[in-house]
Amino acid sequence: MLILGVDSTAVTASVAIAEVKEGELISHSLFTVKNKMTHSENLMPMIDHALQVYGAKVSDLELLAVNAGPGSFTGVRIGVATVKGLAFPKSLPCAPVSTLDSLAQNLEGVPGTVCALMDARRNQFYYAIFENGLRLTPDSCGSAEEIAERLAGKDVTLCGDGALVFASHCHGGYAVANPVIREQNALSVALCGYRMYKEGKAVSGKELRPVYLRVPQAERERLERLKTV
Repeated sequence: MLILGVDSTAVTASVAIAEVKEGELISHSLFTVKNKMTHSENLMPMIDHALQVYGAKVSDLELLAVNAGPGSFTGVRIGVATVKGLAFPKSLPCAPVSTLDSLAQNLEGVPGTVCALMDARRNQFYYAIFENGLRLTPDSCGSAEEIAERLAGKDVTLCGDGALVFASHCHGGYAVANPVIREQNALSVALCGYRMYKEGKAVSGKELRPVYLRVPQAERERLERLKTV
């Protein structure tokens, strides 16, 4: 199965073309960028280039996998909208992958507890906890103190763009994943998407939706202004 994997949920943008057969990654092309360009500028060129160097066309794709959240509201919307647009012409199935699932996938095989973290600002983190590859918690949003309490007594490896921020809040005591596997990787998105497809969890482009764990900042600010009126 030829899969497009896409992530634009944080500062890093990542795109992969992956052939997966019976759960095994057979071949791929991968482009990951972390720079000052916006996702609206670089995502489609990255997809075009990943297809070109792999030697494939959009019409060859059989599944579109995208990190549908949590993450930056703008980044999540761009990734989901891009995949919806690619899905419509051929009614391609789409896998709405949890960003936290794909981050944990980067550390597949790491023993003990993995905590995937994304910096949600205001001393808040999007997070999920995994033990030996099994999910222990749903995607959640919480403070560093709340998360540290849930991790107490565990041998923990942190990953995601919130890992270093969280570790500094908690004054160490956690292993932090190597930078090469710490942040978003579209190959992991493709592999998670493949599993979702096999489990019957793929959706149509029309059904694909962003997943937010809290109210967008603009809406929070509007509600705060209303309180002062």
